[in-house]
Amino acid sequence: MIDARQDSTASASEGKVARCVGVVDPSDAVTGIGMVFGAIGMIVGVIAAVVVSPDFSLYLLGYCALAALAGGSVGIVTGGMIGAILAVANGVVPQRDIRK
Repeated sequence: MIDARQDSTASASEGKVARCVGVVDPSDAVTGIGMVFGAIGMIVGVIAAVVVSPDFSLYLLGYCALAALAGGSVGIVTGGMIGAILAVANGVVPQRDIRK
């Protein structure tokens, strides 16, 4: 790996401005977006269970728990997939044709 200080020094001496590019680790993107989508899925699942439930009873707690697990699972899978797609798409750098 090239040291950023050496790269910026070489660029500064050539009159070019060095630019740092932040790269997100794909595992961090998958975990972070999966957790966010999982939480959103849980909330949507609980709201759907309350709306669809025929009456308010003790069974509603079971419906909410089951809907939270199902919605959270869907959210984690979807968020993980989106996180992986974004991380891989941002990490792919096309080869440049360098001619002087």
